[in-house]
Amino acid sequence: MTTAAGVAAVLLVAGSSVPAFAADSPGGVGAPLTANGAEVVPGTVTEAPKAAPQEEAATGVDSETPLEEDLPIPGEVDGPDLPAEPKTPMADYCGHGKYFAHITKNKKNTMSVKYATYVKNDKSYTIDFKFTSKKSGTTKIGSSVTISSEFKVMWLGKIKADVNANAEKSWTSELGIEAGGKVKPKSTVYGDYGIMKENVAGYTAYRYSNCEIGQKKNMTVWAPYREGWVIK
Repeated sequence: MTTAAGVAAVLLVAGSSVPAFAADSPGGVGAPLTANGAEVVPGTVTEAPKAAPQEEAATGVDSETPLEEDLPIPGEVDGPDLPAEPKTPMADYCGHGKYFAHITKNKKNTMSVKYATYVKNDKSYTIDFKFTSKKSGTTKIGSSVTISSEFKVMWLGKIKADVNANAEKSWTSELGIEAGGKVKPKSTVYGDYGIMKENVAGYTAYRYSNCEIGQKKNMTVWAPYREGWVIK
C-alpha cells in the first residue's frame, strides 16, 4: 500500500511544491526569486538590500499593467502523472460510503501577483535598486469547478498531507517586504510581489460501501502556501 508519506516524497522530488523557496524568511515570506533574462547583475538579488547614496539608488515605480493571477515561478515544473485511481482495499465491504479527493498530477506552482513595480536604469553603469511591497491582497483555496466549502476543506487536507504542509485556506500578503540588487546599465528590472499557489490536478469521487467508485468530478485545485518577490 502506498502511504501518504510515500506519495509526498514522490511529489516533492518530482513535482513543483516547496523546493524553490528552500531559503525562506520567517513568517511565510520566501527569499526573492530571479527569472531567467532579468536585467540584474548575477548574484546581487537579496531580501535585505543595502543602503546606498540617494543619487545611486533606484526605488520601484508602481506598474500600471494588469496583475497576473498565474505568474510562472522560476524553476517550477509539472510533476509526473500519478496513478489515475487510488488503491482500493481488497475487500467486499469498504465501510460507510464517503466522498474523497484524489490527486493525479502535482502541477507547477504559480503566483497570484498583488503588487507590480519596476526600475529603469538610464545610466551607463550599474546602480542599486530596491523594491518594497506597497499593496496587499488575499488568495484563497479554489478550484476550476464550483465546489462546496466542505469539499474545499477536504482538498486542503489532501494537499497538506500529500504535497505541501504549508498550504492554507486563505493567505493575505504583507506590506513593506523588500528586495533589491543591482540593475545592469541601460536596463529595466521588473518586480512582482504576491502569493504562491500550490496547484494540483485530480478529482473528487464517492466510494460506495461495496468499494466501487462513482460520481467522479475532474478539476484543478490551488491553495496558497507562501508569498514573496519574483524579479524579472
